Amino acid sequence: MWTYIQSVVVFTFVLGSIYLLLALGFSLICGVLRIFHLGYAYIFPLTVYGTWMFMSALGWSLIPSILGMVVVQFIVAILIYKGMVKKYLNTEDVLLTALLLVALIVEQAANYFYPLQTGVYLETTLASGIYQFGDIVVPKQLIISAVIALAMTGAFVFFFVKTKTGMAIRALSQDIYSSKIVGINVETLYMFTMMIVLLPVIIGTLLTAPVWSIEPQMGWYYMITAILVAVLGGLGNIKGTIMASFIIGFVHAIVCFVIGEPRFMNLSAFILVMVVLVIRPQGLARSESLW
Repeated sequence: MWTYIQSVVVFTFVLGSIYLLLALGFSLICGVLRIFHLGYAYIFPLTVYGTWMFMSALGWSLIPSILGMVVVQFIVAILIYKGMVKKYLNTEDVLLTALLLVALIVEQAANYFYPLQTGVYLETTLASGIYQFGDIVVPKQLIISAVIALAMTGAFVFFFVKTKTGMAIRALSQDIYSSKIVGINVETLYMFTMMIVLLPVIIGTLLTAPVWSIEPQMGWYYMITAILVAVLGGLGNIKGTIMASFIIGFVHAIVCFVIGEPRFMNLSAFILVMVVLVIRPQGLARSESLW
């Protein structure tokens, strides 16, 4: 029994923190731009395979390759905003279809140039080896990833609560017309949001790449978790996203280590979210507010 408790506590912390990092960007896009970003899945494979492209094709080392990938991500985000979001923001069906196609195109491109048998591997390990908590063994990389996830979430919370730009984005998410009246540059903040939401996703993907599987379809698996967390927490609400991340992490830990059926981890999360939404359709927190 004590081993089960240890497993649930440790992996609730680890999984919940990592889920938070992967879902934070999706939640912010929903909260600020008010769109259900079906193209969110493209960020994950572009992070891995974009970095690998610079390393394998150009012979760059890891750090310059990551920086090059980040620049590519920012460019893609700006193009998506100017070419799709800005143009079709009031035509939701067209916008969602276009965003979905972006994710599919990136996935297919990754699959064509770097199929699974290529053996893509990013050496982004910050610490090798394991930590042992009683009878529980956890890779050091995952523990460090969890700590970084919490630190980065704290930085985002500070940004949105304490800085002028963050508060302007919060005002924009609540009332775009009043924001324009008081002189907030809506387009600049929209574009800025499209870029900063990439940071937790990129960092989360790079941190988990040495531990979790890498494949061209990886974006869809991660996006499902991001959607579940964001919907359960209340679309766009950071407080709700934090709570939902650890709740889903707890459910996954229970199913994996107590029930012993890892295959049912996603199914259990689906059921949980469905039950909560039936009782409380807005999710755990107010979806009308970032904080």
